[in-house]
Parts: sequence; C-alpha cells; structure tokens
Amino acid sequence: MKTWRILIAALAGVGVILEYGLMIHNQSWATFGPTTIKYVSYFTMVSNILAALVLTAPLAAPTARVAVWAETSATRIAVAVYVAVTAVIYHALLAGLWDPKGLTLASTTILHTLTPAAFLIDWLLRGGQGAALWSAALKALPLPALYGAWTLIHGALSGFYPYGFLNVAQHGYPAVLATMILMFLGFLGLALAFTALHRARAKLLIGRAAPLSA
Repeated sequence: MKTWRILIAALAGVGVILEYGLMIHNQSWATFGPTTIKYVSYFTMVSNILAALVLTAPLAAPTARVAVWAETSATRIAVAVYVAVTAVIYHALLAGLWDPKGLTLASTTILHTLTPAAFLIDWLLRGGQGAALWSAALKALPLPALYGAWTLIHGALSGFYPYGFLNVAQHGYPAVLATMILMFLGFLGLALAFTALHRARAKLLIGRAAPLSA
C-alpha cells in the first residue's frame, strides 16, 4: 500500500510541476508573475495542487499538522470532490475543444484523468481519519465559492477567464452567475454523495470487524 501511495503522490506532483513548467517556458520576468497567477486561476490546478499536497504530506512528514489535516475524512472527501469535478468538466465540456500534443498531452492526461482517478481510488481504499460527519459535505463548499469570487474579480481586472463558460465578456454576468450557482449546487450534491459513500464504507468495515455472536 505504501508503494502505491508513493507512486500516486509522485504522479500528482509531476502533473502540477510539468504544467507550471510548460506555462512559464520562455516567459520573461515581466510576464512571469501574471502567468503564475493564471496558473493558479485554473480550478484544475487548484484541485491537483491540493491532491498532491494531501497525498504527499502524510508520507513526507507524518506527524506534521498538515499531514494530520490531510488524512482527515473531511479533507479527503473535499479533495475527492474537487478532482472528480475537474475530471468530469474536462472530459464532458473541454476535451473536444483542443488537441494537445507531446508534453502538453502528457500534462493534460495526468491532471484531468490519471491524478483524479488515482486519488479517488486511494480515497475509496483508505478512507480517512475520523468519522465522516454530514458537515464534511459543507466543508467542501468554501473553496468553490472562493474560486468563483476570485474568477470574477480577477477576470474583471485582467480580462482573463480560465474557462469559456465563466467568461463574463462573452456571456455576461447573469449567465455566468447562473452557471456558477448550478455548479455550486453540483459541488454540494457531489459532496453529499461522497460523504454518504464514505460513511457507508466506514459502516461496512466496522461490520466486518465486529466479532460473530455465539
């Protein structure tokens, strides 16, 4: 199991580092800052950076606060939701809009397919530390809300929108806000579903561990 954890942590790390390298390649010092801001303005990168952190921290520093936080049920449920949304949105809406090649294809595949799949498998196999309360679903929601607010504010200031369906210049605020509300409800629904699945998994394991009655 530890070998598996090391492999998927390395995979997640390679994905975020490779994509950053591709984005800043041939950038000047003048554009380095704005490009870095664009990098973290993609929800794909936010979710993958969190996945890499949650997978790596317990291996690198098991007793550190960040490692303890990373192993909790609420944290692992939230990140599972984020990477699942990343994969679904990309494959359902975005994959057909371009044809990446070479290192870009490798990065795209890791970020949108391999890391999400590996994290979800790891979550299903290992669960998380502590009980998965229903409030865990609510704890997954602040990040999408903050991301939506950041996208609107940064977009208004810079004109950059990471995804076409969030582009206010093309669709206007009413349409984009409606899309964000629908996506927020999607996050909530998925968070509730994943919390229910996590709770069911925990009950199943407890049932298997319980001694047989005479």
